[in-house]
Amino acid sequence: MRQGARAVMRYYVPLYVAAIVVQIFLAGEGIFGIKQGVKLDDQKTLDAHRGLGFILADPGAVLLLILALLAWYDDKRIRWMTIVLPFLLVLQGVLGAGNRWAGAFHPLLAFVILGGLGSLTYRLWRRQPASA
Repeated sequence: MRQGARAVMRYYVPLYVAAIVVQIFLAGEGIFGIKQGVKLDDQKTLDAHRGLGFILADPGAVLLLILALLAWYDDKRIRWMTIVLPFLLVLQGVLGAGNRWAGAFHPLLAFVILGGLGSLTYRLWRRQPASA
């Protein structure tokens, strides 16, 4: 079971990185498509960003946490990253729905998460030394 979860994580985490890059693109597309005079909460241009964000921050994060617990890496750094990142993803969704001051941290945390997932991708794919 552990080896299977680790194999899935090697492909799931880079897929998550790609999805976050798409999410950043959708945020930019939505922001530059904003219409004058309409409240931000009523803007339809951000619907794609919100929809993908929901998938990444809720069911995607839960699946990542389940995989992390099943994989339970021996390397403590990888183990902590795989457990903390899903909670950051949930926090990301909360910040996006918050007021303007909480929302100000939404894009910053997105780049922290992207960096963490990128680093995790590297660690999961680098060659492990042969055990003696």
